[in-house]
Amino acid sequence: MKRVSILVLSMLALAINAQAGGFQIPEQGAKAAGLANAFAGVADDPSALWFNPAGVAFQDGSAIMANADVIVPTHEFTDTGGTYETKDEVFFVPQAYVVYKNDDWPVILGLAVNSPFGLSTDWSSSGAPFSTAAAGAQSVTFSALEAVHINPNIIYRIDDHWAVAAGVAYYNAYNVNLDNALLFIDADGDGWGGNAALFYHRDKFNFGVSYRSKVKLDIKGTARGGALLGPLAGVTSGATTDLTLPDLVAVGASHRWSEWLVSAEVDWVNWSEFDSIDIAFAPSALNAATGTSTSIPENWDDTVAFRLGVQWDYLPNMRARAGYTYDPTPIVDADFSPRLPGNDRQLFTIGHGMDLMGGKATVDLAYVFVLLDDRTQAASAGGGRVLYNGQYESHTHLFSGAFTYRF
Repeated sequence: MKRVSILVLSMLALAINAQAGGFQIPEQGAKAAGLANAFAGVADDPSALWFNPAGVAFQDGSAIMANADVIVPTHEFTDTGGTYETKDEVFFVPQAYVVYKNDDWPVILGLAVNSPFGLSTDWSSSGAPFSTAAAGAQSVTFSALEAVHINPNIIYRIDDHWAVAAGVAYYNAYNVNLDNALLFIDADGDGWGGNAALFYHRDKFNFGVSYRSKVKLDIKGTARGGALLGPLAGVTSGATTDLTLPDLVAVGASHRWSEWLVSAEVDWVNWSEFDSIDIAFAPSALNAATGTSTSIPENWDDTVAFRLGVQWDYLPNMRARAGYTYDPTPIVDADFSPRLPGNDRQLFTIGHGMDLMGGKATVDLAYVFVLLDDRTQAASAGGGRVLYNGQYESHTHLFSGAFTYRF
């Protein structure tokens, strides 16, 4: 029964992993998505409040922006017994940005409300060996996370070329559902952090740096025994943990040649902050299965992603975009889980923008194809974890759309 404690810990770990990047959603604006999210050195629409808030200083007037992503992921697992797929799901992820400028004020105000991390995996009806009772305490079935990020910023334009910004970041994981063949978990949590940004603008060249701090998340949940735990079925126990999400640094630059814009960016994520998870269980009869505390190593690696985007202004009010990203996985083989069947990712993007109402409004659209390298997992060992070994194939279709109005 002690193995159940490892299962509970692993499930709560997903709540953090999903927020930290295992299910990261970098597409937080349709224009940026069309440029493969190489936007820290462009930052010329309200979604800059996520990518590089300092860039807002060189935008004209106040503005509001509504954006939404439709995400369609697919995961497959193959072993000697056959091929198994996660349940087909479609996710809708909204974002909103507000920029307010007053000529009598020395600063500009901005507010971003978005969902940069989330989604789910559902192996419950796949028949994959690791989703059944045969995997015991290490079985994997359904995992989900819904969360919102609220980020007010203050932006200051130093002169005609330089601007800075700073903000407070609040992250609320308001709905976490994590199940397996033995236990069910409902959890939520939140945490506070901050961000700072720098932007340089001269003629046709821009350069930007954006930093987002590590965030300590306090996660609290309820573990409930499933039917396979016999007399402990339906018995509950509180479960809590404190975890730190990593720092993020984005460095980008862009240059315009006539009707062409080229943008490049490098993103560094301090995933080594995510080295282990320690969890405590409240007193209850379920402690016979979970114990009072436990710990599991993660040992993720830091990552550096490379992004490149191109825009062609083929008409005064219309623009076409394309881009490419290489984004390596932080997940190490020894701690791999089907809850996060990640691997190195490549993103191929296209997009289009059109001005309306004499330039007061803009509509942007983008399509992103996310291709994960096939993962041949052979390092999983111990108990039901050996059933994780096999071939994983994943890809995602993402559609993004935005409407911006300036006033």
